Amino acid sequence: MTNQFPGSQSIRIFVSSATFAFKALFSWLRPEMWLMQVLTLPLFQMAFFVYLARFAAPTTTNVAFIAVGNAMQVASFSSIFAVCNLTSEEKWQGTLVPLIATPANRFPLFLGRASFQILNGIVTIAVGFLYANTLFQVDMVRTDFVALAIVIVVTTFAMTGFGLMLGSVGLFMRTAMIIANIFLFIGLLICGVNFPVTVLPVWIQPISYAIPMTYGTMAARAAVQGTDILGIAPVLLQEIATGLGSILIGYVLFLSFEVLARRRGTLEEY
Repeated sequence: MTNQFPGSQSIRIFVSSATFAFKALFSWLRPEMWLMQVLTLPLFQMAFFVYLARFAAPTTTNVAFIAVGNAMQVASFSSIFAVCNLTSEEKWQGTLVPLIATPANRFPLFLGRASFQILNGIVTIAVGFLYANTLFQVDMVRTDFVALAIVIVVTTFAMTGFGLMLGSVGLFMRTAMIIANIFLFIGLLICGVNFPVTVLPVWIQPISYAIPMTYGTMAARAAVQGTDILGIAPVLLQEIATGLGSILIGYVLFLSFEVLARRRGTLEEY
């Protein structure tokens, strides 16, 4: 009998699941198409909201506020939309039932499936900040780039956890596409992307502060203005807490919906 350190099996499951997801993605999506998405999505989203704000309020528009917010928010397309639809894609491909039937731990299995979207989100945000600086003249002279890099990484991890939580609902529903679309676009309104959370109705603000992206946009703006990692640490800790909370809630929901789906025979419903 070979001795294994605790967690080695979970690590193997995570690595194999991540490797499989990466190979499966690029078996149908050509790398140049993925690159085109990464280069165009931040540009058009940022341009739309910047020019819309300039049209609506040409004298009071804070371009830097909007550009930085949208540079961060573009990660939601991978961390929410792609991750949330993991279970729906497994249903569509007919592989969810065999996957559920395996004795593998669900947590590293689906976290591995989502791991590429973390990298995807980081790259997309980086491209967004490049556009913010070069095309929309966001002043980044005082930026603490170490702090900003940490904010980007933490935000993509936290939002991926949030996407996994939403995706757990898709195990029982016919598809998680509806949930993904709702929260993807709600985030543009309530996460401080285009205007401060404080201008929202008081009853909506608690919802805003339950989503990791709200803290990500706040921390990113602070880093661009020169605040170091110690200065933004309280906001990052709140973001980490919401991200870990999302993962924990998502895992509990996933196990609960798995039992319910087995009982009602809806695992293959699509």
